[in-house]
Amino acid sequence: MNNTEYKEYHESFMLNNNGSTAVHTCLCIYFTLQCALLCAIKQIRDNTKKYISEYLIIILPMILAHTVLSDYIYELNIAVFTLLMYEIAKNYNNLDVHKTLSSSNVYLNNKMHLITCLRGLTYLITGLCILAVDFRDFPRHLAKTEKYGYSLMDTGVGLFVLISGLVHKDVNKKNYLTVIKSNTKFVSILLLLGIARYFSVKKLDYQVHVSEYGVHWNFFFTLAICKFFSTILLTLTSHVLILCIVVIISHELFLYNGVQDWVFSDTKRISFIDANREGISSSLGYVALYLFAAYLKKELIKTSYKRYCILRNLLTGSVILLIISIVVNRMRPISRTLANAGYCSYISTVLAFGVTIIYFLEVIFQGNKKTTFEVPLILAAINNNGLLYFLVANLSTGIINLSLQTFLVSSFTTFVILNCYMIFTIYLTIYLNGKGIKL
Repeated sequence: MNNTEYKEYHESFMLNNNGSTAVHTCLCIYFTLQCALLCAIKQIRDNTKKYISEYLIIILPMILAHTVLSDYIYELNIAVFTLLMYEIAKNYNNLDVHKTLSSSNVYLNNKMHLITCLRGLTYLITGLCILAVDFRDFPRHLAKTEKYGYSLMDTGVGLFVLISGLVHKDVNKKNYLTVIKSNTKFVSILLLLGIARYFSVKKLDYQVHVSEYGVHWNFFFTLAICKFFSTILLTLTSHVLILCIVVIISHELFLYNGVQDWVFSDTKRISFIDANREGISSSLGYVALYLFAAYLKKELIKTSYKRYCILRNLLTGSVILLIISIVVNRMRPISRTLANAGYCSYISTVLAFGVTIIYFLEVIFQGNKKTTFEVPLILAAINNNGLLYFLVANLSTGIINLSLQTFLVSSFTTFVILNCYMIFTIYLTIYLNGKGIKL
């Protein structure tokens, strides 16, 4: 098969994908989350043993769960949940849950491990999926949807924006210049990466699906625009939740009053706006997601609250979001392409329940001297240099795709390549962290 035929063959696999179900998609994410939590509460002192055990408990199962064992995601979740419950039960006598939850919401060494854990996991899952999607063993229902529907990769896009919001730095008189400088640098890097990706894809004639973001647009531009406008909006008011609601309602009204029809129309992609209507039209929805994450962080760092109050608010908020998500999606189907209200409420629900679970385990295991909650070393390393890890993953994906016709390789070859890829990207990130090289 020549390059032109293979490119058409590859693109045909990405067309008309309607995704999976909300439950199935969540289980794909929560499976890896549970694996990470299992590592977080296991007490292993030696770093070498930690890296090996983390790879065997987090990375290897994640690869299998999203390829050859994808049909058994329910059984895999039950298995890892059982192991997690066993580990918790084993330490139960050392846990003083009532005392811990009744204490003030103060984090050990002022470090919130749940954010580190979530960011590392999101980068990790995304890093795997951007390459795995180019292999036949990666189920099509996990890839990005064409117009509407739930999928793992669609969820990953939203979670990527949310984790950016979780580390948003509030602007005040003392840190104004520092935050502006930091955000300007971050946005500039994203824009440069977006431009570099566009020209490299064009030059190499790499397969690209226009219905994802448009002709020139890509996710780096979406992140840059999202960060830029969210930062501006957050300097205007401290009522973040209200601002988030106003933005998502405004976005939904725009979509309802013609924008949605324009995005899914056959309008020729002549002007820049028409050519990139998917990426441009969805930006406001992603801004709403960023604002929600910034609000959630504000709630998590309230030291005047007792821990049980924070946990109660998280659980209540998660249930409310779940109800909103169900109701909204009954009226208007979820669409990652539009980043509509259904998509934003669903992604926010996934994050909220994840935060609730990690928060609970973090506080009860760090509430005494006999147990501990430590972010897995692999996730900590990726979190510390997330953008660089994402860049390395993208470059490695491009090199692999240019080197061989990935859709035509066997299951065994797929397994070997994905493992080598994950080992390389993780090792390089850890190595560059050690050298002090960051983006």
